[in-house]
Amino acid sequence: MIVVVKIKKAPFLVVNSKVILVAMLTTSLFIGTHVNAEERQGLLLNAALATQYDDNVLRKVEPISDSSVQISPEVQYLTHLGKHIFAVDYQGEYSAYTDNTKLNYDNHNLSLYAQLDHSLKINSEFRLSYKDEIEEPGSNNSTSLLITQFNQTQKKQATAKFYYGTKESIGQIVLGLDHREYRYTNNLQSYRDVDRNRLTGTFFYRIAPKTRLLFQATVGEYDYIVQSQFTDQSSKEAFYLAGVEWDITAKTSGSFKLGYQGKDFKQDVYNDITGLSYILDMTWKPNTYSKIKIAASRMTQESSQLLTSAFVTNSYSVNAEHEITPRTTLKAAYTYGSDDIVTIRSRTDKRHNLVLGIDHSLLTWLNISLDYQFNDRSSDLAIYEYQANIISLSLTSKFN
Repeated sequence: MIVVVKIKKAPFLVVNSKVILVAMLTTSLFIGTHVNAEERQGLLLNAALATQYDDNVLRKVEPISDSSVQISPEVQYLTHLGKHIFAVDYQGEYSAYTDNTKLNYDNHNLSLYAQLDHSLKINSEFRLSYKDEIEEPGSNNSTSLLITQFNQTQKKQATAKFYYGTKESIGQIVLGLDHREYRYTNNLQSYRDVDRNRLTGTFFYRIAPKTRLLFQATVGEYDYIVQSQFTDQSSKEAFYLAGVEWDITAKTSGSFKLGYQGKDFKQDVYNDITGLSYILDMTWKPNTYSKIKIAASRMTQESSQLLTSAFVTNSYSVNAEHEITPRTTLKAAYTYGSDDIVTIRSRTDKRHNLVLGIDHSLLTWLNISLDYQFNDRSSDLAIYEYQANIISLSLTSKFN
């Protein structure tokens, strides 16, 4: 199935022959995966086909509009060896733009995963991943004034988690190791290339059948590849948090952590950060056909600008879903964020993101979605401001 919608001077799609060919192949993937998906173990195939119109695709003060097609296949192989689980997962995103072909991109995400059950009390998880990714303009603290294409990144990640005890135990200890490498491959962004290492220890203590207190400590290091002392943004960081995790009834579950965060830069030219940190992640189900997610955080974020320190970002969001029929779901989400950026001329950026949409199950294995999104960033400096309206229509398979 190919969905093509045309609007004069603001098209969803003006599809060329190459995109049509890819869409036809993806449609055949939709149809051909039903048999393979009957068993969860083994090969699992999914795919999505989306069309999108964006009236400010590069998030500039003076907007440039464009429309695009995205093909997103996913291939996963999962197997069990005794109590152990192993998986290989590939996710792709192939995007073609109508007017500005310089914006076309191919994203690839390949990961290897292992979950090992050593004993009743000891378990471990391991993941290796490689990802090609584009960075949405305006999502960092830089202006989009001079860019003509998306920032492209290559990300490598290796993580390991070790568990002593289970979620049902009175006490549980979780130790996590996380190594990441970020490499920027265009737009003269190589000064942002960085290796990040983190060690996290968490202790959970059960105070009720479905409620646990937690105490968490994280130490980490950002090691920037650029060797110049004048631009080196390398730093050490630490988080010390305490909180609670709950799953009290079928109606509410989540976690809340509160504590201290600190960031100590290698170079004195950058401002160290100390202060409050918190993370809230909560789900509320008032009835069987409605779900509301509430999230909030106060964390540090790396700067994408030269000679600019990392900064504190605050984020608050609510996401609601409501089934109006067993096959149709309405969606609404709103996120507010603020970035306090300290430079020679300090500024505060405020972000608003609104999403409205509807999902409908065409078949037991195929969904269609229509979404509208509004993005806005206001700032003390006009060159960082933008607004964008995005409309998207997508088909997604849902084999699992």
